[in-house]
Amino acid sequence: MFQSRTLFLTTAGSIALAAASPALAQQQPAAGAAAPADTGIADIIVTANRREEAIQSVPVAITALNNETLREQNISSPTDLLGRIPSLNVASNGTQRDAETITIRGQGQSYLAPVGVVNYFAEVPLIQGSIIANQGGPGTFFDLESLQVLRGPQGTLFGKNTTGGALLLGPQKPKDSFGGYVQAQIGNYDDREFEAVLNVPLVADKLLLRVAGKKVDRDGYTKDVGPAGVVTTLPFQDFTQPPPFFIGQAPGQVLPGNRLNSGVNGLPGPADTNNGYRGKDYDDRHYWTVRAGLTFRPVDGVENYLVGYYTKAHNNGSGQVLTSVNTTSSNLINLVANSWGNGSGTGIPFDATDSTISEAVLAAQKARGPRRVILNNDQFYRLTNWAITDILTIDISDQLTFRNVFGYQRMKQSYSWDLDGSFLPVLAQVPGVVQQSAITRFGNVYGAQAGDVAHVTNVSLITEEPQLQGRLLDGSLNFVLGAFYSKQKPEGLQATGSYNGAANGGGFFAITTKSKALYAQGTLDFGAFSPSLDSLKLTAGIRRTEDSYSGSRISPDYVVLPIGAASEKTRATTWTLGLDYEVMNNVLLFGKVTKGYKAGGFNYAAVQQAGLTFAPEYVKSYEVGAKTDFTLGAVPVRANISAYHLDYDGIQRTFSENVANGCPDPANPFCNTTGIDQGARTFNAGTARVRGVELELTARLTKEFTLSGGYSYTSAKYKRYFLDVPPDPVTGPQQGVKDSCNGPVPIPQGPGAPPTTVDLSCTPFPFTPKNQFSINARYEYEMDRSVGTFVLSGGYTHADKSWTAPASTVASEPGGYVDAYDVFNASVEWNGMMGTSLDARFFVTNLTNETYRISNSNGDSNNLGYSTSIYSEPRMYGLSIRYRFGEQ
Repeated sequence: MFQSRTLFLTTAGSIALAAASPALAQQQPAAGAAAPADTGIADIIVTANRREEAIQSVPVAITALNNETLREQNISSPTDLLGRIPSLNVASNGTQRDAETITIRGQGQSYLAPVGVVNYFAEVPLIQGSIIANQGGPGTFFDLESLQVLRGPQGTLFGKNTTGGALLLGPQKPKDSFGGYVQAQIGNYDDREFEAVLNVPLVADKLLLRVAGKKVDRDGYTKDVGPAGVVTTLPFQDFTQPPPFFIGQAPGQVLPGNRLNSGVNGLPGPADTNNGYRGKDYDDRHYWTVRAGLTFRPVDGVENYLVGYYTKAHNNGSGQVLTSVNTTSSNLINLVANSWGNGSGTGIPFDATDSTISEAVLAAQKARGPRRVILNNDQFYRLTNWAITDILTIDISDQLTFRNVFGYQRMKQSYSWDLDGSFLPVLAQVPGVVQQSAITRFGNVYGAQAGDVAHVTNVSLITEEPQLQGRLLDGSLNFVLGAFYSKQKPEGLQATGSYNGAANGGGFFAITTKSKALYAQGTLDFGAFSPSLDSLKLTAGIRRTEDSYSGSRISPDYVVLPIGAASEKTRATTWTLGLDYEVMNNVLLFGKVTKGYKAGGFNYAAVQQAGLTFAPEYVKSYEVGAKTDFTLGAVPVRANISAYHLDYDGIQRTFSENVANGCPDPANPFCNTTGIDQGARTFNAGTARVRGVELELTARLTKEFTLSGGYSYTSAKYKRYFLDVPPDPVTGPQQGVKDSCNGPVPIPQGPGAPPTTVDLSCTPFPFTPKNQFSINARYEYEMDRSVGTFVLSGGYTHADKSWTAPASTVASEPGGYVDAYDVFNASVEWNGMMGTSLDARFFVTNLTNETYRISNSNGDSNNLGYSTSIYSEPRMYGLSIRYRFGEQ
C-alpha cells in the first residue's frame, strides 16, 4: 500500500500535481527574500544548514513562515501549528495544556523523557521543564524574521534529541533605520493583548537596537461550577477507622480543595463541606514578555548580536474533564468514591470494585459538558523564564567565517494540578513541601528547611557553540565545523507533591545533564571537477556526542527505595549522507540517509533501582524528495514532495509502576498507608518503522489571489514492543489482568512476585495521525493609496484521530484515541487605512466552534481506573489595531 501510494504521489509530484507551503509562506517575502522572475513566488531565506540559503535550494524537508504569515494566520504558539505543517502534531501528552509537545514523523516525547523535536530561539535550544515538556515560555512567536520547521532527524548540525526534527525561531534583528509599531487587540473571553516594537539605530550601521514587548490577558473557557455543598469527608480519613483506611496528616493540613478541617488532629470532620472553586476559570492565559536585541559592528567583517528576553506567565491550569471510569476492575477512583459515598450515608461498602458512585460522578460530568467542571484542587500555573544569547560573527577572509553562539537560560515553574477532573480527592499533583518528618528521617533534603516549598522546575541551561564556516573551490565546497557544549542543572529545590486517595506523597529531585559534541558537514558541487556535473552535489556530515547525567531523588512516601541515585554516560555517532541535483532550472531532486539519536536520562519517579535510568533511542531515516517551481499556463506554481522511511530502535515509553512495599509492618516506622510505592517508569520498549509522504503546494492564480495547501500521510507501526508489568496489589485480592496483543494476561499479586512481560506490538503508534492536510486561500487587493490594501485569508485544516496511550491496547483504553478534527479559520485585514499608518485586522479561529479532545490521561487500563481529557479551544474572535511608524 505504501509503495503504491509513494509511486503515485512521486509521479504526481513530477507533473506538478504535488504540493508546497501549507501556510501561505512563500508568497510573503521575508527579510532577504527574492522572488524569481519566472515564478512570482518568493523564496524565504532559511538556515537549515546553519547558513543562509533560499528555501528551494535546500535539500531538506522544511516549511518556513515569516512574521506577516504568522500574524495573518493567528499563530502565536506551537499549538497553533496543528494541521498547518505536514507530519506535525502538538499535544500535551496527557499532562497540561502548557506542555505543547511537538511530534514530527512519529518522533516526539514520552512523559519524563527528553523531547524528540527541539525548539531553538536565536540558534540556541530552549530550556525544558523538569516534569512537563514545555520548552521555554510563551511569547516567543512574535516579532520573528521566520519560523522554520525542519522535518526528519537533524542529528549532525543540530545535535541530540532532534530525531523528529527542529523548530527554529529567528527573532527580528535590529535594522539600520528608525521604526516600529504599537498594537492592541480585543476579543471574546475578555481577551486583551498589547504588543509594541521599537527599532533604533543608535550609531548608523554600527550600533543598532530593537526592543519588543507583548502582554496577553484572556479569561478561561472552562468554568468551575462548584460542588454546591457536597460533603467531602472521607471516612478513612479518621483515626477511628482501621488501617490502611486512614492517613496520619499533620495538624491543620487540609486535602486539596478543602478549607481548614474541623476534625481531630486537623483531619476532615463529619461536617466538613465546601463550595469548591465555583466561578474559577481554567484554560485562561496571562503572560508578558520583553525582548531586546543589540547588533554591534565595530569594524567591517565583525558583528556581534546580543539578544535577551524575560517572560512571566500565570494561569489557573488546564480544564481537566473526567471522561471515563473503569467499571470492570478494582481501582482507586472506586475506592475513593465509595468511601465518600459511605460517609454520605449511601451504604456502599468500602471497596474498590463497586463503580456505582464513580459512574454517577461521571454521568453528572457528562451532563455538564466539557466546558463545565467541578475540581477539588486549587489549580494554578506559574512560570518565569529568561535568557541571554550572544552570536559573534567574524569574517576571517572571503572564504572563512568564525561564529560563536553562546546562551544562558533560567526557568522557574510551579503548578497545582487536579489529575482526576472531579470533586473527589482521588489524585492531585501539588507543590512539594518539606516536612519536619523528612528532615528527621533523612537528615538532609537538598539543604532545605522544614516548611520550604519547592518549585517543579528550577534550573539553568548554559550552551556554547563555536563554528568555522567556509566556502572553497570558488564556492563549490561549503562546510561547517563546530563544537557544542551544554549543561542543565538545578538552581534550587525541586519537587512534585501529590495527593493520592489516602496518602500525601511526592518526591524531591536534582538532575544535572551535560552534552559535548564535535561535528562537521560539507556540501560539494561536482561542477568543480567537470562542467557536465554542475549542480550535482554531495552532502556529508558526522557528529560525535557524549552525554552524561547524574540524578538523585528523595521520596518520603516510598518504602522500598526512599532515596535513589544514578548516573550514566553515553556516546553516539550520528551522520547524514545525501545527493541533490538541479536537473533543470528550478527543479531540485534530492535523496539522503540520516541517523539520529535521542539521549537517555534519569527517572525521578522510579520506585525501584532498575527504573532510575533509561537508555537512548536511535532513528535511521531514508528520504527522497523534489522541490520545483514552474508555471501552468500563466500561473506560477511551487510544488514540493518528500517520501521517507524511518527505522526506530530503543523507543522510550513510560508506564505507571506500583510496587508492593510490605506495609503495614509494625516493625517499620516509615510504612505508608497504601501498602504500595506508586510511581512511573520510563523504559526502552523495542523497535518500530515509520513511513510517510509529505506534499506542499503554492499556486499564485492571479496577482492578488494565492492558493496553497499541504498534505501528509504517515504509516507507523511497532515491530517489537514488550512491557514488563510489576505486581500491583491495588487491584484487590483477585488476580490482576493486563490486556495485551495476545489477550488478557494474568498479573501475579503480592510482594516478591515477578514482573510479567506482555506483548504490545499490536498497539497503535502514539501521537501520529495517519492523514493531515490543510488548504489556505489569500486574496490581497491594493486599492488607491488613499484607501489602503485589503487582505482576506482563510484556512481549513484536518487531522485524523490520534492514539495517546503508549502502554495500553485499544480494548483496554476506550478513550485512547483523541478525535479527528476539521477546523476553519479566517481573517480580514485593512492595511494603510485611508492612507494612514494604521492597520486593522479581524480574525476568527475555529469558525464552526468544533469541540474535540486534544489529550487523554489514559488511566482506565491501570490502577487509577479513570481517564481525563483536555478539549480544544472554542471559537475565538477578535479585532486588532496596529500603528506603524518609521521604516518597517
